Amino acid sequence: RPPLIGPDSGPSPPFPLLMSGKVLSGFGRGSSELGIPTANLPVDGPEAASWIADAKSGVYFGWASLALPDEGKGWEDGKKWRVWPMVMSIGYNPFYKNTVRSAEVHVMRRIHFDFRGHEMRLMILGYIREEKDYPSMEALIEDIKIDRDVARRSLERPGWMPRELGEEGKLDGSWLVRPE
Repeated sequence: RPPLIGPDSGPSPPFPLLMSGKVLSGFGRGSSELGIPTANLPVDGPEAASWIADAKSGVYFGWASLALPDEGKGWEDGKKWRVWPMVMSIGYNPFYKNTVRSAEVHVMRRIHFDFRGHEMRLMILGYIREEKDYPSMEALIEDIKIDRDVARRSLERPGWMPRELGEEGKLDGSWLVRPE
């Protein structure tokens, strides 16, 4: 896979793709087995994004926003939504032999509360690679680390950064933080 995805100017069609939903309980493997926590979003039913049924299986990247739980103490600045870089897998995760398709989001920041059941929004900006099987869990973990590095480098460019994150950003990320 390339070290950067896309041109410096920003994502190309069909991106960005938008997705939102309440975080579902997943398989419980991300944190416990891999040390890489994930949040699952719906891939079928009325809550699913209209485009996801036809989406190519593989690893994507972009921005995730998460609503602070109402019972929480609040973010320092009083805003409800926070935006962080993310990588995600859409597909069957061949290493685990899944028979059900899933959308598993890894927010590239440690979050210190259980956000299952809370609203998450995604702005998916690009495709990194196809999903594949691995000879070992260590090989899977190493590939996820490379995916995170590719996503981080790609998202650091102003054309890929939401204006809502600072003056450098050129991308309209208002949907990520818009009040409900």
